Formats: sequence, C-alpha cells, structure tokens
Amino acid sequence: MEDQHFLDNDNLKVENERPTFLTVLCIITFVISGLFFLSGVYGAMTYQKEAQIEANEIALEQMIEIAATDETGAVDGVISSMEVFNTENIENASTIMTINIIASLLSLLGAFFMYSLKKIGFHTYIVSKLVSAIPLLLYTLSMPVVLGYGVFLLFTLAFIIMYSRNLKHMK
Repeated sequence: MEDQHFLDNDNLKVENERPTFLTVLCIITFVISGLFFLSGVYGAMTYQKEAQIEANEIALEQMIEIAATDETGAVDGVISSMEVFNTENIENASTIMTINIIASLLSLLGAFFMYSLKKIGFHTYIVSKLVSAIPLLLYTLSMPVVLGYGVFLLFTLAFIIMYSRNLKHMK
C-alpha cells in the first residue's frame, strides 16, 4: 500500500507569496498613478485655453513686479524661461494631457500585474515611464523644465530599482 501523505510535493499547492515590500510599492503606485489619472481626466475635461492664457499673463505681471525690486537681475532669466514654458504648455496642452493619461493607465496596469506577481507588469511600468517622458521632447529646455523632469527622473529611477529587486518573486 502506498503511503500518501497529504503534504507531499504532488499534492502541495503552494502559491508564491507576495512580499510585503512589493505590496507597499504597488499600493503607492496605485494611489499616485490613480491620482495622476484622475487629475489628467479632470484637467482634460475642464481645460480652457483662454483662461490659462489669462492666468499666465497675471503670473507674468506678478513676476515682473518682483523682478523690479530684485537688484541682482537673477529673476529676469527665470521670467523669460517661464514665459517660454507656459506658452509651450498652452500650445501642446491636449497632447500633453493625452500622454499623461495614457502613461498613468499604463502605470496602473503595470502595478496591477506586479501585484499579481507577473513580470510583464515590470516591463509595462517601465514603458509607462518612458511614455510619460515624451512631453520633454515638446519643450524647449529651460530651468523649470529641467528641474521638474529631474525630480521626476529621481523618483522614477528609485521605483524602477525597488521594483526590479522584487522581480525574483514574479513569474
């Protein structure tokens, strides 16, 4: 008579357990990408070009007033770069919003797959980060653009490294 123990390898169906750190990373990505997605959709639905132009003119006037009191002249360079940045942002608004919505959806999808312990999620997440960098190609490089995307790049690299440390748990 065969001795079949209920815990032998054939009958034991152990599923991979998701590490706590991966769970935390995925939840952070769900929250942040979800907020970016909702913000992008809301922005696309409520965007008014004329109102944005008016708001930019008011901000520019305020910066010019500040520059008048600045004796170093450092604000002048910031004003011109912000003016270029704001103009390009208005001209490319629909493209930028569409790219941001797509990138947020890809990021959410990648996090969902990684939460389900599928490696394709890591690759989808990386693609989402590459897609979200496309607006950088639309802008003239200026200090605000470089600083904004520099901070974005640091967080992106940190998350990619942290996710890559969990690839061994994914199929």
